[in-house]
Amino acid sequence: MPIWDLMTWKEFEVYVDRFTVAILPVGSVEQHGPHLPLGLDYLIVDELCRRLVVRAEGVGLKVVKLPPIPYGLSAMWLGNPGTIVISSNSFINYVYDVLRSVMRWGISKLLILNGHAGNSDALRVVASDLVKDLGSDYVVVVTSWWELVGDVINEVFESKFFHADEVETSVALALGIRVVDVGVKGSEIFRRYDDFWHSLDLSKRPKIYVYRFEGVRRDPGSFGMPEKASYEKGLKVVNTVIDRLLMLIKDLISGRV
Repeated sequence: MPIWDLMTWKEFEVYVDRFTVAILPVGSVEQHGPHLPLGLDYLIVDELCRRLVVRAEGVGLKVVKLPPIPYGLSAMWLGNPGTIVISSNSFINYVYDVLRSVMRWGISKLLILNGHAGNSDALRVVASDLVKDLGSDYVVVVTSWWELVGDVINEVFESKFFHADEVETSVALALGIRVVDVGVKGSEIFRRYDDFWHSLDLSKRPKIYVYRFEGVRRDPGSFGMPEKASYEKGLKVVNTVIDRLLMLIKDLISGRV
């Protein structure tokens, strides 16, 4: 299986020329309610990427999965025990250095699959800086798994996507990630949303981005209706994410994106 960190350096030397796209899963270690593990965000994207490279290999695409970056920008949850917070500068520099090193081995197309919304802005900065510094031969694509399936989330789920909710709990079930209590209740979403400025409907792009200090303890730390989660709902999301990532990789290799 084309997994970067499971190869020896001798195997890597043989196979590196066959890799066209490298995929980097990026997540966080932060509270996800009383029923989901602290590492949920990186566990989700790492498993999605693992399944993706298996699918890609099966259809002859030259893709390799990098080890996940588990830590992210999680200051919004620092009031809850177990959350690990790193600075924006440390995060940006670290991800930049990792991807610059990957490109050193001749891989010019990179896909970052993000699993934590707080990382999104910083990852776009990394991608922009990389191609600016390295030139026109390189392409970096950044996406978050939920951005690929807003239509499916609208169709399948009874509540909007937020955090440790019906959607994330369902995806965890579908991926075999530990869920302590399937029936846990969630609280009301504490952020201010409306359908005009910044909708929770993932099929609508926000018109504004609002930042407030949020680093206080949240109980229970899960939101929406996680008790409505199911394996079947999660599997529909997982399968669609992988299908669309496969399409994205094909378009990336062909130069259509």
